Amino acid sequence: RDIFIRSLLLQSVFFAITLQGARLGDATVAANALLLNGLLLAAHALDGLAHAVEALCGHAIGARDREALRRSMVVACGWSLLASVAFALLFLFGGHLFVQMQTDIASVRETAFQYLPYLAVLPLIAVWSYLLDGLFIGATRAREMRNAMVISVVIAFPVAWALHGFGNHGLWISFLLFMVLRSATLGVYA
Repeated sequence: RDIFIRSLLLQSVFFAITLQGARLGDATVAANALLLNGLLLAAHALDGLAHAVEALCGHAIGARDREALRRSMVVACGWSLLASVAFALLFLFGGHLFVQMQTDIASVRETAFQYLPYLAVLPLIAVWSYLLDGLFIGATRAREMRNAMVISVVIAFPVAWALHGFGNHGLWISFLLFMVLRSATLGVYA
């Protein structure tokens, strides 16, 4: 139940991004979809590391081995940070190619190019929420994951509403804030 609620809230954020992007125009909603494909690419890679954290930390917690838990988290943090920096650099320096591979519509490309810096920053922010999700799942602490997501959404949605006058920049800033909140709230519970 707790993971269901957490996942539903997370999906509501992505739904809101699409909904608000559509209100900003066809080129904007399409550009956002292309950029969110970049997030999906990074998220799947970073989630792979989070899955390893689930198994390793779950085993260490079950064995009551604090040293194994610490080692697992240190190694996972290092690899996750390296992967997130690699994705950030990929999007920063190769983001134009990433967009061009996905569309040949000039207006969508131009719109997406404007918001590439947000995509480049996103893996550096989101990495911690993915890593901590792995820890919490491995520790069977779904209630805390749910609570962290509720807090993040409850704070992020009013901020997004307040920033809607800034157009798509406001939308991306709100999304980055949401990811910061996810990481911070999970960090508090950890």
